[in-house]
Amino acid sequence: MSGASTFGSAAAPPELEILDTIKEQHWIGISPVSRNTIWVAGENGTVARSTDAGKSWQYFQPGPDYLQFRDIEAIDDRRAYAMSVGDGGQSRIYYTENGGNSWRLRYRGEGDSFFNCMALAPSGEAWVYGDSVGDEWRMVRSADGRNWMQVRSAVAEPPQSNEGGFASSGSCARFNNDTWMIATGNADKARVLVKGSFGIRFKVIDAPMQAGPMAGITSVWPDNEDNFYIAGGSLSEESDEQEAPRLWHYSNEEFKALPEPPLSGALYSLSKVSHEGDWLLTSNPQGATALNVGSGQWYPLSDKNIWNVQCHGDISCWFVGKDGFIARLLWQPASSKEQALP
Repeated sequence: MSGASTFGSAAAPPELEILDTIKEQHWIGISPVSRNTIWVAGENGTVARSTDAGKSWQYFQPGPDYLQFRDIEAIDDRRAYAMSVGDGGQSRIYYTENGGNSWRLRYRGEGDSFFNCMALAPSGEAWVYGDSVGDEWRMVRSADGRNWMQVRSAVAEPPQSNEGGFASSGSCARFNNDTWMIATGNADKARVLVKGSFGIRFKVIDAPMQAGPMAGITSVWPDNEDNFYIAGGSLSEESDEQEAPRLWHYSNEEFKALPEPPLSGALYSLSKVSHEGDWLLTSNPQGATALNVGSGQWYPLSDKNIWNVQCHGDISCWFVGKDGFIARLLWQPASSKEQALP
C-alpha cells in the first residue's frame, strides 16, 4: 500500500487503500470478479489484471496501442471482454479466455459507430450501447458471447436527435438483479432505457437530469426495473454550474433528488454497496465520495482524478482514474471514534 485516506465515525464510513500501478496510465474501465481478482482497462490500448487484490499486476494489449478501452467486463480470472471506443472502426470488442495472454477481436463497429458502454449478464448475454446515428439506435447484442450482431429495434421509442451515452466510466449500461439498464444524454431529454431479462424491448423513462449538449445521465444502478439510481450532470467545461440535482432515486414511478455530493461538475460513476446499511459511491475528476443512504450524509474518500467505481457484490469495490490511480474500498470497525471530515 502506497497510501490511505481514512474517515471514521460510529457509522463506520469507508476508507480507500491506494495501490501501486503504472503512474502514466489513465484507467477508466473496472471489473472486479472476486475479492482478489480485478480487471482494469484504459488508454494506450492497455488492460491489466490482478489476482492478489492489487498487490501485483499483469499488463496486456488486446489490440493497437492507440485504442482507448473505456469498459471491461470480466467473467472470472481467465475470461474477460474489453471494449474500445472511437469512430472509424475503433469501437471494438476483444475477448480473452486465458487470463489476458491472448485476445480475439469478437466485434468491430461500423465506421460511424461510437460505443459507450457494455453490460454483461451471468448467462453470457451482453449488450453494447453506442451513440445513435440519424434516427437509429446503435446497439450490439450477443446471446452467448460468441455471436454478435447490431440491433436497431431494441427500444420502444426512436432516439432523439444526437441522443447517446458518455464513455466516462463504462457504467451507462448495466445489468443487475435481472434488469438491463441504459443511460442517455446529449439530447433534449435525459432518459433511462430499462428491460427485464426476458423482455423484448427497452421501455423509455424520461428523467429530470440536466439535459442538452454534453449533459445527461452518465451512470445507472438498477435494484430492479422499478427501483434504481441515476447520476450525471453537465460535462461542459464552459461552466461548473449544475442546473439540476446530479443524483436521483427512482421508485413508485417517480424520481426523488438525493443529497448533493461534495464534488463539483458532472458525476462520472455510480455504484451501490451494502455494509451496515446501503451506501452509494460516486466519483469524477474532482474525487470520490460515499453517501450513507439512511443518514443522507456524505463521506469524502479522495480528491484525486477518479473516473470510475465498480463493486463485486458487497465484498469488493474498486476506484480507478488518471495518473495510474487504483484503489480499493476498506471498511473501518463500527467502534471507530474518529470524526468524519466535513
